[in-house]
Amino acid sequence: MKWKEFSVLTEGVCVDAIAGIFHKLGSGGVVIEDPQAARQYIANEKWDTQSVSPDFLDHEFVVVKAYFPDERDVKAELQACLQSVEDNFCIKCKVFIDEVRSEDWEQSWKKYYHTFKIGDRLVIKPAWEDYVKNPEEIVIDIDPGMAFGTGIHASTRFCLTFLDQYIKGGEEIIDAGCGSGILSIAAVKMGAKHVYAMDVDEVAARISGENVRLNNLQDKIEVYEGNIVDKLRNEDMKADVVLANITAEVVYYLIPEAARALSAGGYFFGSGIVEGRWPGVKKQLEDCGFEIEQVLTDVEWIGVAARRL
Repeated sequence: MKWKEFSVLTEGVCVDAIAGIFHKLGSGGVVIEDPQAARQYIANEKWDTQSVSPDFLDHEFVVVKAYFPDERDVKAELQACLQSVEDNFCIKCKVFIDEVRSEDWEQSWKKYYHTFKIGDRLVIKPAWEDYVKNPEEIVIDIDPGMAFGTGIHASTRFCLTFLDQYIKGGEEIIDAGCGSGILSIAAVKMGAKHVYAMDVDEVAARISGENVRLNNLQDKIEVYEGNIVDKLRNEDMKADVVLANITAEVVYYLIPEAARALSAGGYFFGSGIVEGRWPGVKKQLEDCGFEIEQVLTDVEWIGVAARRL
């Protein structure tokens, strides 16, 4: 299958806005390439230099990429939306379009994506690699395909960290924007009873389902394609935890619906929030009856764990 790869070269200040545009256009597979963040990770010995290409590290601009089926033409809509971004942020955005085959995408993941550990016990293992686990470790087999959510990006790591800290066992969870399914799978392997996972992108929903089956968890994780904000708004759904590793804009609109779905003491884990959008998200949480318990930061990214009062 052929896909169109849309790459927007810009400055970090508007990354979240551009990612939000891609999500609105129907792509759940948004990739953010930030060389400044990569250089800091390498300097702090958090990344191996072999995991990224040398030319990428030399760049000063940020690239936001998204993928659409070849037959979909979103160029005009994208450029119209980017014009508003340019006007609001007083910056310039350059758009490049390329063709990508599914098999090329898969091979590119295998080149740079390897088994790694988060915290003391969580291991993220690509499906194509072997790993001998220790008894105390929790291993997640993942094949991200063309869906967002590998565990490498700070936003996903934040939510995985929150799950590791807060999941006690028996929880009902809603995974809003499930991407590759990594958070749903981690939640169940840490003891959650059931996860209702949803993504607006049909490819992400399909890949999430495939990863659920890869980990033999289809009896505990339901995956659907659709808009979770509308789902929560129109149906009486209840949960102990709501996960939202999306963008600050979507997180903002999800918070009131999450507040209705969560009982007192329930948790909202939000991530994918750039630093400039954090004050608005923080206020929305407080206005909707949440107490902020923990905030994680990494370069310009923020993740939050908040408890429903």
